Amino acid sequence: MVIVKQDRTMAQTIRLAIKEHGLFSLYDGLSAQLLRQMTYVALRFHLYETGKRYVDEYNFLHKVGVASVAGVVAGCVGIPTELVNTRMHVDRALPEKNRRNYRNVFHGLYKVIRDEGWMSLYHGGSYSCVRGALITIGQNAVYDQAKMNYRYYLELKDDSKVLHVISSLTAALLCGPLCQPIEILKTLRMTTRAPDGGKADKFFSYMMRFGPRGLFRGAVPSLMRMVPNTILTFVLFEQFRLYFGYYDDVPKAD
Repeated sequence: MVIVKQDRTMAQTIRLAIKEHGLFSLYDGLSAQLLRQMTYVALRFHLYETGKRYVDEYNFLHKVGVASVAGVVAGCVGIPTELVNTRMHVDRALPEKNRRNYRNVFHGLYKVIRDEGWMSLYHGGSYSCVRGALITIGQNAVYDQAKMNYRYYLELKDDSKVLHVISSLTAALLCGPLCQPIEILKTLRMTTRAPDGGKADKFFSYMMRFGPRGLFRGAVPSLMRMVPNTILTFVLFEQFRLYFGYYDDVPKAD
């Protein structure tokens, strides 16, 4: 939906993909997505959880600062897999002569280095880092702030699953619109075949081809992915923390 010129809805895009390429075309880029989750996503969660121990947990701006740093650092690490992931997602929507035909994430990384040079692994890196900062703010920092507020005003216990669900839902609903414009620019930058990588003003003009709603093109499928993903991530995270975590102030046995 981000790169095609036609103004298709999500349902039309799904039907067309299944009709022309089969059901499994909806899972293009799965290997790159999994590797990205295990590296970039895991790292930004770890950096944020570690960093927030050194700031005032009741100050939202402090958490935003930690989330920004964690997102940028993790974004730098995840640029190559993000690049391959993005290209694999959109490959079937391109004319056949422009397709890259990556078989999996490792084949994609190899072909980028072989055909374009290893520096090309970092195409769109600035957009990816900004997106990393915004999504960490929108997910992690907002989740913690929402959890703190809901716990206080709704008088919920810290281990309440209801608290975890509504806090993660709040984070997902705010994170989606916050990240969508930079997500679109990142996708356009990473998939372009222009020799100079393309210009930012051209990407912006293309993004706005449908008017102001171009800023949020693809927002519905993005939210449909982000909402369950964010809820499952934080609910599972909290359960692991409660059952397998530890407290630094637990007295040590003699």
